[in-house]
Amino acid sequence: MEDLIVGSLKTNLLIFVLLLAFIGVMVAGQIKERNDAREASAGNSQEEIAKAVAASTEQDTEAEHPYKNEKVDFKGEEFTYSPLGSSLTAGYYASKENKKFASVLSNAIEEEMNYKVSLEGHSAHEALLMHGLDAVPEINKQEPDLVSIEFGTSDCSAKNNIPLDTFQKQLDLLVNDLTGEGTSKPQVVLLTTWSAGERCQAFDEAVKTVGEEHDFPVVDLSEVWGDSSNVGRKGVQTYNGVSDNLYPNDQGMEVIANKIFEEVEGPLKERGLKVNES
Repeated sequence: MEDLIVGSLKTNLLIFVLLLAFIGVMVAGQIKERNDAREASAGNSQEEIAKAVAASTEQDTEAEHPYKNEKVDFKGEEFTYSPLGSSLTAGYYASKENKKFASVLSNAIEEEMNYKVSLEGHSAHEALLMHGLDAVPEINKQEPDLVSIEFGTSDCSAKNNIPLDTFQKQLDLLVNDLTGEGTSKPQVVLLTTWSAGERCQAFDEAVKTVGEEHDFPVVDLSEVWGDSSNVGRKGVQTYNGVSDNLYPNDQGMEVIANKIFEEVEGPLKERGLKVNES
């Protein structure tokens, strides 16, 4: 009799344990389902937020540059692009002259807007901003529609060590001299330093400050040289001589041109349409 009672108790205990295990599995499953639902909901929320931010950014861009997406045809009208700068503007180290960013940008303007672009400007290897000031009469004589300004990499180097406040004042003066009374009042775009790292961050901020004060766009080149695939290899023969491992390769030049185009496309279309209306 005792054996029957003990056996019955063991059976009941086993059933109880199995029941508890079953309940545990069911509860765990329900918790997992709730967690999965929460994660899915959060994922959807994040996706919705990302979409909303993207839409807002697009609306801001359209509001800032309402002509950016407008289809235009300037029917081969004359257009002068005068890049002003140092080594980067001079094409170091694109493989060929037509691969430097100024040439690539000129082609993009021709293709997108049907301008006949004349590429002029002034540049020199390792030029300082003070050399850009010296070139102002030459640039103004070209009566440009677009001027890109690229200085600072040599100015902030340990070799030249131009004071930051001097650089910013010179840059402000340069923009004024290129866009003031008696000029063609070109669209201006400024470029930050190339591959100079922390040493020149303050100069980059000065470029951005001058751009903001004059309401001209600034292209941040750190986004370009920060990607090593945009930087050339040392020892490659180019039209400017044998390359180093500092300046951009053809891909980097194209990325720079595309970034500039993104900034000036809307303003240039607006400028051209207003000229035609007047």
